[in-house]
Amino acid sequence: MFFSGLISTSGMVGSSMATPFGNYRIIDLSQGAPGAFCTKYFADYGADVVKVEPPRVGDETRRTGPFFHDDPHPEKSLLFLYLNCNKRGVTLEVGSPSGQELLRELLGKADVLVESAQPGYLQSIGLGYEELERLNPRLVVTSITPFGQSGPHRGYQGNDLVYYAMSGLMYTSGAYDREPLKHGHPQSLYMGGITAAYATAAALYAREADGRGQHVDLSLAEATAAHHYTAISRYSYAGLIERRAPKVEGGSFKGAGFEGIVPAADGYIGPSTQQGRQRGTLAEFAALTGHPEIDAPQFATPQQRQERAAEFDALVLPLLRQMKKYDFFDAAMADGWVAGVVQTQEDLARCPTLHERGYFAEVDHPVMGKLMFPGELFRLPGAPWSLRRPAPLLGQHNGEIFCGELGYTRDDLVLLRQQGTI
Repeated sequence: MFFSGLISTSGMVGSSMATPFGNYRIIDLSQGAPGAFCTKYFADYGADVVKVEPPRVGDETRRTGPFFHDDPHPEKSLLFLYLNCNKRGVTLEVGSPSGQELLRELLGKADVLVESAQPGYLQSIGLGYEELERLNPRLVVTSITPFGQSGPHRGYQGNDLVYYAMSGLMYTSGAYDREPLKHGHPQSLYMGGITAAYATAAALYAREADGRGQHVDLSLAEATAAHHYTAISRYSYAGLIERRAPKVEGGSFKGAGFEGIVPAADGYIGPSTQQGRQRGTLAEFAALTGHPEIDAPQFATPQQRQERAAEFDALVLPLLRQMKKYDFFDAAMADGWVAGVVQTQEDLARCPTLHERGYFAEVDHPVMGKLMFPGELFRLPGAPWSLRRPAPLLGQHNGEIFCGELGYTRDDLVLLRQQGTI
């Protein structure tokens, strides 16, 4: 088992249950979603993750919506809440000498540093990997940057739009008679975060063998491109260039395939011709919908349906529009068809499958109160997920960590706060 060298019984507060990362201290110095998503996995499965934020302003996700009751308050970002439950939080100005000294003390006792500074910045303030390796040879440093620590683009800034475009994913999204499209969700940020998480876990696993840490160099652009591997493989082997799909009029089956995203009575469904591993017949599809008139002689073959696409759509689409989306979905899937239903956010929140599997968790936040949010992302029965604490308030654990663990006094904290260090 991959986690055999990592599982401990010390990570769960108030519990003797085993956790995969209970022995580990992780310092999250990153800004934004990718680093926080990476460390979220460690925090959710037992690690002591300390989120380090700039004083006064905090992490950039505190200023990113959606906000609780649409109030743009630094303690009401639902994104920050989701990304940072189970973590402790401190404030630290790493640009100041006193902040750098505090960070060195934290890292001297840590197992992992996750950071997202521009390549060369930490080195410029005496906290580059070579310096950190001398400070703590067992430290794993995971650097998450737009284009990596080396190469011609190493100093460039980036965002989800840039990563999605440069990965090639955008070139194959949308219709080929229109401009390329980007998905609405910032997928690249979470692709990069989860890739950084398993790379960091692998570095910790390697440390079990040789006792030494290493520097994990994660490029968000590369992590996104890695999810588009089929296109580059086809080009490498056969010179083929994938492009966007042919134009499909909204709500049209285009005859031959009787498939697409089409309206139902209360939303949208995704019918298909696939029944198990075989292509279903028109007669079988007609029986599924309860409308035998679909199986008309003039539509008997795929070629006939293609030639009479507009006529076929005019017959079938109004019939499907009368069906409720879950009625169609349940009937189709129960009969072995591959079908889809386009779920809204409200549908997801009420989804019986997600609730039965315990996908959602309730967190009691000191400012926002009780909220439901996605909880256990995968099942690890021998060392399960747990919710130990809500996301930290800005600087909530300064006293607990700087005084209780590093030995500073309360007077020291007052001075550090007056200096702008914390």
